[in-house]
Amino acid sequence: MASGFGSVSGDGGAAPDGQSVETLGIADVVMTILQARRTMPWATAAAVSRESRGDVIHVRVRLLESSERPEDRPGRGDVVAAFTARQLGTDLVAAFGSKDSIILK
Repeated sequence: MASGFGSVSGDGGAAPDGQSVETLGIADVVMTILQARRTMPWATAAAVSRESRGDVIHVRVRLLESSERPEDRPGRGDVVAAFTARQLGTDLVAAFGSKDSIILK
């Protein structure tokens, strides 16, 4: 789980402190979402985004209400985790496909 776990309000504030991992898999992301939903029961979806910077991949997990679309609120939302990974697991790579963000409902 990401250290610094907790919500950042939708005011566009800084992300929680991230966790560095060698390989990030979809199970890590799902467990983070499940843990965050304990304190955010209103969340009905999660946006997961990735960004490559040099030899690391940054992954952010944000919780959304069903009516929200990430493109309507770029860079905003309830960020519940930030990861820095050397690589993504094959399951997470497959989930992303050619996109840099995915919505899990």
